[in-house]
Amino acid sequence: MTITDAQVTKMNKMNRIAQDTSLGTIIQGLQVITPDSTSGTILSKVYVAPDASATTTSINYHKLFAVGDVTGTTAYGFGDPAKPTTGIMGCFGRTAIATGTITDTGLDIRVINKLVNTGTNTIQGAYIKAKNYSTGTVGGDLVGQFIEVVNNGTVTGKVIGLKLGKDDGAIPTADIMFTNGLYLVASSEAITAGSTDTTAPNGSIGITSNATGRGTLFMSDGSKWQLANANEV
Repeated sequence: MTITDAQVTKMNKMNRIAQDTSLGTIIQGLQVITPDSTSGTILSKVYVAPDASATTTSINYHKLFAVGDVTGTTAYGFGDPAKPTTGIMGCFGRTAIATGTITDTGLDIRVINKLVNTGTNTIQGAYIKAKNYSTGTVGGDLVGQFIEVVNNGTVTGKVIGLKLGKDDGAIPTADIMFTNGLYLVASSEAITAGSTDTTAPNGSIGITSNATGRGTLFMSDGSKWQLANANEV
């Protein structure tokens, strides 16, 4: 991507002490970003915060950061078609030995709501889409999200490809919702076949870590959890 001299100048002027994150000198074609300091409990390279959202009813989406097809209707093209193209690439490697119980995160995305909204609004932590337009042809696979964990060294703990969790608050309705609308529910509550209520759609699968029901595969009948037999799964 080529940026103009005026853009370079403007971005360089953003490198001031008053900001949460200082941008290093911008080299044409290469952006170098350095943190303000190495003190405190959280060290962030980039911190982006919007000034305000809008209440206009015609606005369907609020996007803090968008790359590529921003409107959802235009197929923007960039890069060399003969080479792999990446919209956003972040590489994080530890350069100082970790001496405490900490978590290094390559990408941290959060959305928080503190308002009592009056509309039927949905809040999503992240939205990932891979779309092939009606005029397009993909010679290989079209994959919405690819997650890979590679361990070529020593891991004292466990190696996990995908980990689901929740913060403080109510028990989630479901851990996974599939494309057919059915749920996968992983509960920590007691489940007794034929008596434990559920709002999961008919055909959804449930498991629990509670002593009452642990080790049993349950299936929702639309109102209660039932035992899932081999003919039903």
